Amino acid sequence: MQQTRWFVTEAMTRFWSGLAGGVLVGLAVFRGQLFRPDHPAFECVTVGALVAGVLTLVRQPRRGQALALVLAYTAIRFAFTPVVRLTAAVSGLLLGLGLFVVALVFDLLARGGWRFGKFLLIGPLVGGVFLALAPITEIQDLNVLNAANLMMFRLALGMLIGEGVALGVELAEWQLERSARAAASPDRALPGTEAVPSDRESG
Repeated sequence: MQQTRWFVTEAMTRFWSGLAGGVLVGLAVFRGQLFRPDHPAFECVTVGALVAGVLTLVRQPRRGQALALVLAYTAIRFAFTPVVRLTAAVSGLLLGLGLFVVALVFDLLARGGWRFGKFLLIGPLVGGVFLALAPITEIQDLNVLNAANLMMFRLALGMLIGEGVALGVELAEWQLERSARAAASPDRALPGTEAVPSDRESG
């Protein structure tokens, strides 16, 4: 029971810290536009939650559940996109799988001893996933005149989300590691319970 409770606490700490990181970075850049569902900045919330969830489950480790989350995200994209549902579902699936691979890289670096700074690599990797999928996700707005600007925007947006979420997860893991070390350390002696030296030692 205690192990289950610790698992849930650890998972929630990672997830909410990661999501908060993505939202705060998005808020610093886009300000009020972040909370407009019709603005691309809203992906700092939606895709940020997906990145945080996949990273959390891969780090637990629950890789099968991480893939199930990707499928759930794909189904949501298909169900709630008013037009071009198949394109939205395909792009959602490819995005989720790309983020899953990025999460595996994060996990590999963490297990290899890279304790802090992984977000500096994860950001460009997520940006690369966004850039690769730009021809699909922006199929309605992409044309010869705006292609370069639109694709660079997708790259920058992905980097912001990836770095913000990964930084939040790293900070959560740092705090969890501190808590685990504190729990494993011997308790300090309570006042008045210190060992009293014997007469032989005092003499």
